[in-house]
Amino acid sequence: MARPHCMFIQNQGLPWVKGILPGARASLPTRVLSQDPDSGALSAIVQLPPGWHPNQPNSLDVDEETLVLGGAVQINGQPFGPMSYANLPAGYQRLQVAGDDGATVLVMLSGKASEYSPTASDYDARKLVLNVDPAAEGLPTWTENPYTRYLVGTGVRPLREDPDTGEISILYAALPFRYMAKRWTHPVVQEMFVLAGEYAINDVGLMCPGAYAWWSPNEWHGPYGSLTGFMMFIRTHGGALANDIAQEEIAVDYAPPYRPRLPDALKQYATTPEGSTLY
Repeated sequence: MARPHCMFIQNQGLPWVKGILPGARASLPTRVLSQDPDSGALSAIVQLPPGWHPNQPNSLDVDEETLVLGGAVQINGQPFGPMSYANLPAGYQRLQVAGDDGATVLVMLSGKASEYSPTASDYDARKLVLNVDPAAEGLPTWTENPYTRYLVGTGVRPLREDPDTGEISILYAALPFRYMAKRWTHPVVQEMFVLAGEYAINDVGLMCPGAYAWWSPNEWHGPYGSLTGFMMFIRTHGGALANDIAQEEIAVDYAPPYRPRLPDALKQYATTPEGSTLY
């Protein structure tokens, strides 16, 4: 059983719970965005309080992606500030983790995680992405959107491409007044988290900062537009990103009502998007 289609929920309405993550992180407040009931793979927002330091080095037995939403954390001496990204393969050693100032982090685990003490470096180095810092790099690392010819005025900062599956993680941004007056879908899962701006989708509503979606394959949505421009984190599951775009032209609604398509477990937490708070 795969994760259910979720299009979309503002994470600000979800409860903070504990005991979700393994080992030293079990005590950390966590908002679960989505989770696979079979594999245990999950996406969540995690709060690290100021002065948080795990007592012992550790590794996880699953892959972990992280994107810092606010604050700062250090992993093995590498500083991670806001919007810094990493992909840590299963077995990667976290010899030192420090949250001196506190941080809020988007965490994505590839399966049900267990923590263990590292004894030697035993991970797939092809998958390691350590400390991509777009804020420090500026625009030179961005490219025009390579995924569809319809979206002039959009840019992509590649973060990760899986060497075996072709799955990607990217930052995706658009200028104000960008729109596409067509519906579209994907042959693979597209996971989305809005970081800034507004992203209006006619049939489901106005995604504001902190909006989260697990867009299942072959589910149609759209069209979309943005009066403000936007930036979001996107990753795919099941293969490389591809777009199937319908031919019918539909006028864009820049202020559509909130009509989410949510799994039953999330419906009670659905709140109308408002404001610009990220979490």
